[in-house]
Formats: sequence, C-alpha cells, structure tokens
Amino acid sequence: MKYSTLIGKTSRQKLPGSEITSHQLLLRAGFITPVAAGIYSFLPLGFRVLENIDRIIKEEFTKRGIQHIIMPFVHPASLWKETGRFTKWAKALAVFDAKSGGKYLLAPTHEETVTDIARKFVLSYKDMPVIVNQNQWKYRDEVRVNGGLLRTREFLMQDAYSFDKDEEGLATSFDTVSEAYHAIFDRIGLPVTVVKADSGAIGGTGSEEFMVESEVGEDRIFVCDRGDYKANVEKAESAFPQFNQMGEEKKPMQEVLGEGIIGVEPLAKFLNIPVQKTTKTLLYQADDRVVAVCVRGEYSVSEIKLSNILKCMNLGLASADTVKRVTGADVGYAGPVGLPKDVEVIWDKSTEGRVNFECGGNKTHYHNINVNFGADVATPKQFVDVREVKSGEGCPKCDGTLSEAHTIELGHVFKLGTIYSKAMHAEFIDQDGKKKPIIMGCYGIGMTRLIAAAVEVFHDERGIIWPEAIAPFRAHLISLPGGETKAAEVYDALLKAGVDVLWDDREGSAGVKFADADLIGLPWRFVISKKTEGKIEIKKRTESEAKLVSETELMSLLANK
Repeated sequence: MKYSTLIGKTSRQKLPGSEITSHQLLLRAGFITPVAAGIYSFLPLGFRVLENIDRIIKEEFTKRGIQHIIMPFVHPASLWKETGRFTKWAKALAVFDAKSGGKYLLAPTHEETVTDIARKFVLSYKDMPVIVNQNQWKYRDEVRVNGGLLRTREFLMQDAYSFDKDEEGLATSFDTVSEAYHAIFDRIGLPVTVVKADSGAIGGTGSEEFMVESEVGEDRIFVCDRGDYKANVEKAESAFPQFNQMGEEKKPMQEVLGEGIIGVEPLAKFLNIPVQKTTKTLLYQADDRVVAVCVRGEYSVSEIKLSNILKCMNLGLASADTVKRVTGADVGYAGPVGLPKDVEVIWDKSTEGRVNFECGGNKTHYHNINVNFGADVATPKQFVDVREVKSGEGCPKCDGTLSEAHTIELGHVFKLGTIYSKAMHAEFIDQDGKKKPIIMGCYGIGMTRLIAAAVEVFHDERGIIWPEAIAPFRAHLISLPGGETKAAEVYDALLKAGVDVLWDDREGSAGVKFADADLIGLPWRFVISKKTEGKIEIKKRTESEAKLVSETELMSLLANK
C-alpha cells in the first residue's frame, strides 16, 4: 500500500483524552479513531492488525478440530430471560424494542445463543465432544470506559464453547483450548502468565486467566517466588502472618471514646494496641439484605469473594443512611456487638483465634476494646476467606512468598458445567438412554484489547514496535530524493514476492518519514535514496544499526525470515 493513499495519517501532537501509552500511540499512528466513548473505528492499519490476530486464532483452533461459526450480534431478550440474565445483567445490556414487535439486545456475550444451538443439534452422547468458535463483536454498556482499547463498550472477542457428556470430557476440551491459547500467544510473542481466577458474571466452577504484565493493567495477580502458584487477586489465598496471643487472659469488654478516630493506624496508636487487634467492620447491601463483614484491621475485603460466599446478584457498600439505621452510628464506627439479629455477620479467617480485640462500638466516636468470642459476640460457625491477599505473604501451597503484579487480562477460560444447559433444557440422550444436561465450557480472548496490550508491551520512546506476526505490514519502504524510481521497482518486486509493504511515497524530509516509520512500528524499514547508490538501506525496528544490501540480498533475507 502507498502511504499517500492511506486513510489515517500520523500526528505529531499528543491527542486529548488519551493518557496511557497504547491509546496515545494507536491514535497518533493512525490505527484507530474514536466514534463515541468506548467505541472506535479501526482504520486500515488497525484493521490489518485485527485480521492477523483473527487469522492466527482460526489457524490454531482449526489445527485442533475446533469448528468455526458466527452467531448474531442482536439477541431476542427471550433467550436471556430463560437464564435469568436479562435481569442480572440489566446494567450492562443495551436493550431496544423492534418496530415489528419484541424486545432485543446487543450481545454482550453469547452463552444463551450457543446453548440454543446446542439444544437443537447436540442431542446424543454421540454428538460430543464438540467445540465451536466465533470471532464476533460484542457490546456492553460500561459506565466507565478508559485506557483506549483496554476497556471499551464495543469490542471484538474470540468466543469458543465446548459441549461434553461428562466432567472428564470437559477437562479434555478445557485443555485443548488452553493449549491453543498458549500457541496463539506464543506466535504473537506475548509473554503470558496463567492464573487461577474468579468466574464472575459468566458463572461456573473452574476458571483461569491468561495475563500479561503491564503497569497500566487493571488486574492484579499474586505469584509465588518458588512454586507454580499464581492467582488473580479475586481468587488469591495466602498464608498470612498469625498474631500470637497464647496465654493472654480474656478481659471484660470496655467502651472507649475516640472522637473522630477512624483509620486503623491512628486508632491502634490511640488505644495503645497492636494493629492486629483492631477489627474493620464493613456493612454491605447484598440484594435485599444487609450483612456485616469483619476482617483484621490491616486487611481489605474482597467484594468478589464476598459475593461468591453470599451468592448474591448485587453487592455494594451500604449507604450512610443504612449504616445509621442498622447500627445507630455514623460510617466508620460499625461493629459486630449488638447488631440486629437479621444482620448476618461474616468473619474472615484473619480474625480467628483472637482475644481482647477491638471493634466499632455502633455508637459515633466510640470503640469497644477487649471484645471476645462467646462472651461479647457469638462464636462463628466458621471463619471464611473474604480478605484481599497482600504482597509479601506466604504461598498457600509451599513455603514461598507471594509478590504482586499489575496485569492486563487477554484471555479467560471457564468450566461452565450445566448452568446454562439446565436453565435452557439443553439435554442429550446418554448411553443408558437417559436425558442429561450438556456439560459446557466457554473460552474467550479479547481481540481488540490484545492490540492495546501488545503496544503496551512492545514500544519505545519513538513509537510502537509490532511483533511480526500481527504487524499490519512487514516492511516500511521509504523513498527519498533520487531513489524514487528504484523504490518503485523494489515495491513491485516485494508485492510480487508476497511481502506486505507500506511504501512512504510522499514528498517530505527524511526526518519526518523516519519519525513516522518509528511511530507506526513495522518490523523492517527499507530506505532508498540517491545516497544508497542503487542499494537498499535496511534496519529492524528493534535495532539501532542499519546496513546496505542489494535487492537480491534483501529478497533472500525476507525469504529466510
């Protein structure tokens, strides 16, 4: 392609509304352009990257017997009502009424649609195992969009689903797709880390995420420095430091005035007690009930873990009015002592075994000290893991130490089980002649997000450095004064040899053209000018040194790469 005809040119200036590197570079280099918040048009350069990702995914899936389909972007609401997600996902759905009648929505995901296919065509154990895949656009009405392609409303997703007769079959399908994912990311050149994860709104029992480390990543993972334990913050467990109170005698509970003292550190100092004796009590609104969650003062509550424990659809911190109504105190002074009987109290494992601990007094400015299980609050039937892990804590699997890293989620694989097949009556006849629900898995890669992740990982101060596998063109040909005729000949020869090349045929200075080439970030740069004397100056984007070669040497070099 000739750069002079390309839609979408480079920009020298930083563009407004783009703070992270990938967003800024993709805009400035002419790969994408915004249409609305979280919605982008992909210009020719960006579209070619998407095409390359699409091709790699389909090739690796086809090798493993995965069949390709395409499902509609518009779904009838009736399908989503069968599973109950029309209500559960209400905040994320873009719903509209058709003029011909009926309610429809823009697809945020395709579990219902693919389950509908399964109940029509997967009718016997002989029809399984089967895995189908689509690369399709999705839409989620995100309230918060940021990071360019990292968090959008409209996005392209690789979307596979497996159907099996038993758990053993599901495990095999799960491994097949995971293997394909490793091959896909290896071909692209992205260094991924696979971690245990929470299944979230999709549901299911088993879940893993394919992550790439990045400072701008919204996800956090914990990795053991000795073993192979890796987990998302929402799923991570740890061997946390114990607080030894062996031999300490229980004391009578006492109310203490601590006006305006809320933070854990100031409170511990004021009360002259270790931070480990303080208790953070948070009130949550879980669907139509209020629950209190207690963790040791130095820890935070994981709302994902809490939501899974409570099995609720909607979870959030209780409002100040609710806190006042339930406890009689302002926010910051809630505690487990004397709460109404209809308020369930959940105790984290970090609070187990303590004596003479502190908690809010359910009275503004007051705290209770020397609180004890059995005497002042009911001893919990069980202590649960509801806190967020901290960096530096012990690995739950070995004697290693956990460290934290920020990551971008590229792919997510789920063992769905029978959540959707039971809800939608997707059943098969087993060998014993009985009807059973199909056992499902689902597997997704964020294809548009992958573009941003690649740029975050592969760039320098001058611009993007595309991995060759997904680069929009393999080479950037630059013609300078005196080299136009030779450049045209080389351009034609490269095209005939099947080499994708972007030819900067514009009139302009060498400095401008070199800066644009670095910004766009193609793997190779070829320069032809009067100074090259019939030869071609070649340089890899990842290297600083250039060299002169003949056209024959160039073709030989490209053929061997």
